[in-house]
Amino acid sequence: MTTQDLWFAEPQAAETRGGVAIFTHDAIAEVVLNRPAVLNALDLEMWRRVAEVFSSFADQPGIRVVILRGAGGRAFSAGADIAEFRERRTGVAKASEYNAAIASGLAAVRETPQPVVAVIDGLAVGGGCEIAAAADFRIASETSRFGIPVGRVGVTLGITEASALTALIGPGWTKRLMMSGELIDADAALRIGLIEQVVSREALESETRRIAEAIVAAAPTAARANKLVVNLLTYGSSPEGERALQTLTKAVYEGGDLQEGIAAFLEKRSPRFEAVDDE
Repeated sequence: MTTQDLWFAEPQAAETRGGVAIFTHDAIAEVVLNRPAVLNALDLEMWRRVAEVFSSFADQPGIRVVILRGAGGRAFSAGADIAEFRERRTGVAKASEYNAAIASGLAAVRETPQPVVAVIDGLAVGGGCEIAAAADFRIASETSRFGIPVGRVGVTLGITEASALTALIGPGWTKRLMMSGELIDADAALRIGLIEQVVSREALESETRRIAEAIVAAAPTAARANKLVVNLLTYGSSPEGERALQTLTKAVYEGGDLQEGIAAFLEKRSPRFEAVDDE
């Protein structure tokens, strides 16, 4: 993980492992899908690295928001790397291993305690669209395009892959994108709920920074609790999730953030929230 002042930088080879680079800007982590020569296509190693990277944020309370973007300026991600399918995704055994890696990567993005913002510039297709859907919300440039053209290749989506998409756009649009193979533009993606905001390419960096800094300025424990509440409602509750929510709720109402928030409001000043304490 590299600390830097420059946002939206193009990662160097030495800063990239498994096709993924990580930069930090104080409390903000910037995760970059970095295979621009193939439009950031996600191969098996990259899916595993995505799972590893996003799982690691659970142990980094100093990180309050995660930005996920693609390198190269042409694509967020063009999807799974079809070039390796014959070797690594043909046959039930290999396909099951490959699909499990995808599911783990998507689940890690979805379950990261911190808010995750997907920043899309260019293509977000197939697995790229799926990983963007697994984030908490999405901002896209006006030139971006989206789709799930799995029918053109002859593969199917797993439950984890389809769940975030269906939660965002419903079963009808999910089926249409999968079965037709069509790509839709940013305005259409906004209209059906696949993304939450469209801006010009020139404004993408500044608007991303504005959103990330607004999240950092808010109470971090409450942000985690609110994310978990919505995820439990969206994807279904579980004993583990309910226990985690109880722990976070206790931290919200017995921790210092609430007292700081009340004091700041009464004193007519900006709050100064501390790092997460969810013990």
